[in-house]
This record gives sequence, structure tokens and C-alpha cells, in this order.
Amino acid sequence: METTTAVKATSDTPPPPDSTAPKLNDQAPTESRVVPWSEFLRGATDQQAQTRLSEELKGLITRFGSKLRPFCFLSLYDSTDSIDSWESDRIYTALQAANKDHGQDVLLLLLSRGGQIEPAYQISKICRAFAKTKFVVMIPRAAKSAATMIALGADEIHMGPLAELGPIDPQIGDLPALGVKRALQTIAGVCEEYPGSAEAFARYMARKLTVEQIGYCERVSESAVQYAQRLLAKTPSLRARAEKIAKQLVYEYKDHGFVIDIEEAKSLLDDSIIFTDTPEVQFAEELHQKLEHVNMFLSLRQNKRLAVVGSLESDIYIRRSRDS
Repeated sequence: METTTAVKATSDTPPPPDSTAPKLNDQAPTESRVVPWSEFLRGATDQQAQTRLSEELKGLITRFGSKLRPFCFLSLYDSTDSIDSWESDRIYTALQAANKDHGQDVLLLLLSRGGQIEPAYQISKICRAFAKTKFVVMIPRAAKSAATMIALGADEIHMGPLAELGPIDPQIGDLPALGVKRALQTIAGVCEEYPGSAEAFARYMARKLTVEQIGYCERVSESAVQYAQRLLAKTPSLRARAEKIAKQLVYEYKDHGFVIDIEEAKSLLDDSIIFTDTPEVQFAEELHQKLEHVNMFLSLRQNKRLAVVGSLESDIYIRRSRDS
């Protein structure tokens, strides 16, 4: 997770729909008559790609509609950028537009490597607050660190076969807070044993961290526990164990990338909120397949990448790859 807001390489609202996306003919749009994405993206503009993907996502929602309860469909699909206030703003705006009267439950597609604690906590709370009765998260692949924080506030977590949560690992700049603390403890031990190394270590650390950041390491980890505990306590079956679970997620896993799979999630949380083999999981898997397919060809054909943050149907963002 990061302590500074990342600048997103996009405007706050996606461009308006464009009906000029090329097709093989003007007949009724079926999969066989539409130009494959691999060819389409050779010459399509961002607006044309957004329009086409929006229509295809709406088609998936319609196809699964009879299998799902009435939902306000949201997405936080972004495998590259970290979660910050931009994401929380997009989610809130989508909820205000589509579910202002709180007439539907909220369904969130969640795929993210993590980010800042505070906006993740806010996203989870606002989704639950806007839901008619339930806030539901569906995870087809990785929802790590701050994304795991979002999931903790859900009434239901639907996990695909390859889905994974992760430890909540607060960041100081680009460094893990707990890792910094443990590194300092190790360095102190080395300096005690080899006093001559103390000056060299001090110069190195001064280039990496300020005194204020070092002091913040433990506080930010304690904050992560508090946020996680508050979200978990909203679920009756987890209320009594909320503090224990929160501390385990922040302190007990030794690796940021540790895989909390379905079995581990059920053991850590509760069978009553972890779901598999559901229509939501099937829906999430098809969404993931579609979005990853488009993302792959965006990267190959245009050196760009895809994010869908806000409304699942329309908040589609195409950005330049970071190495471009």
C-alpha cells in the first residue's frame, strides 16, 4: 500500500459511447460477425474500444441476469495501478448514479494488487452502506493487501478456483511498513555485533527513509488492524474474532505475496461468507476472461492497458502502459 495518491493517466469520466466501432457488417451483432479483438484493436480508437467493451459487458450482465439477484454492478478491475482516492471516488460516483435510493444489493468485481489502506476501507464501507441488504464481492483471481481489506467488509465473498486474498501489508512509500521495522531490528542487531558498520547503515537508511517515516511504520500497521477489525465486526459470525483475524492478516503472514486461497480463507474467516461454485463465480470468471483478453490485445497492438473502475457497464479506462 502507498501513502501518497497516485496520479492516474486518465480523465475522471470515460468518453461518451461511440457507435462507429468497426464490424464486419451491419447485421445483428453476434459473436461470429464481430471483428475479433485482435484485429479490431489494430486501428480502433480508445473511444471505439470502450464502446465495444461496454456493449459486451452489458451483454454478459443480461445473460447472467436471470441467475443473479438484482444488483448494482460495480468493478474494481486494475492489475497495475494501486488503490487510492481516485478509485474510491469512482466507486462512490457509480453508486450515486446507479443505486442512489439503495434499492439494489451491490456486487463488486474485485481484482487488484492493493494500495492505500484508507480508500480501501472507504470503498468497503460505502458499498455496504449503499446496498439494500447485502454487499457482495466476487474475486476471479488476486485481490491482495488493500483489496483484501475491501473484501473484509462484504457480506459474501465469492471466490473462483484461482482466487486469492492476501495479507494486509501497509506501505511506507514503496516499502512495506512491517518489512522496514524488521529490517531496522536486524540492522540494530548487526550494529551491536559489528559497531563499525553503524555509520554505513545510517547513511543508507537516511537515503531511503525519513525519521518521520520510520516512526510511522508501527502506527500504520496498527491502523490497518483497526480498519480491518471494524469491517469484520459488521459480520455477526465474525464479530467475536474480528480483532484476532485482523491481527493475523496484518502481522502473522511473513510474505506480502502469500496466497490466501479458498481453503485458507474459509479457515481464517467463515464458511458462511466464503462461497464457491455459484452463479457469481461463473459470472466473475467470464468477466475476467473477457477483460484479460481485451487487456492482452491492448498491450500487444497499442501498448496500452485496461482498467474498469466504477460501473461495470461503462467506467472503462484505457491508459498508456507505464513503459511507453
